[in-house]
Amino acid sequence: MRPFGAGFRSAFGYFTAIRVGTRDAPDEVAVAFLPFVGLLLGAICGGIGFAGSFVVPHAIAVSIVFVAGVLLTGAVHADGFMDTCDACFAAVPPARRLEILRDPRHGTFAVAGMLCASALWLAGLWYVPFAALPLALALVFAAARLASVANALVVPYARETPSSALGARPPWWLLGLFAIATEWLAFALHVRGAVWIVPALIALALACGQYLKRLLGGGLTGDAYGFMIFSGEAIGLAALGTLYTRM
Repeated sequence: MRPFGAGFRSAFGYFTAIRVGTRDAPDEVAVAFLPFVGLLLGAICGGIGFAGSFVVPHAIAVSIVFVAGVLLTGAVHADGFMDTCDACFAAVPPARRLEILRDPRHGTFAVAGMLCASALWLAGLWYVPFAALPLALALVFAAARLASVANALVVPYARETPSSALGARPPWWLLGLFAIATEWLAFALHVRGAVWIVPALIALALACGQYLKRLLGGGLTGDAYGFMIFSGEAIGLAALGTLYTRM
């Protein structure tokens, strides 16, 4: 296990397009830092959207936030989402699904899944006030990653690669600290019901992890985690947008 500083730099260098750290494969500490990386990315994307709202129409500003989120992550989670759609929606054995996950090409399931998730992502973001975007996106991005990584505590890795970061459990206490910080963001939004977004996403991600585990033959892959992160963002934003319409 590397020092926490190295783990954070590795997480930021590997899971984002912002090169402040190394591009080396992350270890379990770097994986545990994913919620914090999401918090920072969400705040940056929200700041971009808030600034853009002063110079471009509402729809364009919302689109800019979406594009910024994809670009700043290097599309790593979007790619995992699409790969998992192709693999897990296909009526094939688990071994074949693992082969599909290695295929860089994307098929019909990937395109259809991406269209559906992107529509939900953008629709939810539409109802979030621009002034609240930095805090709101920090909450949703952090919660989606926290919920996904929670699976690493209870679900094994699907491939026989002992060196994989997902082959070892991340420090549970570090995830606990980030869970407290993420829940604080929900309180800071002052939106009734927002505090339930974090536990709801964790419950959904754990259920999804068990389902994907069965489809992939007893474990999860990095693409499966990307699927849960991108899905978590879309669901979290849809929930938050709905809460704002009821204020």
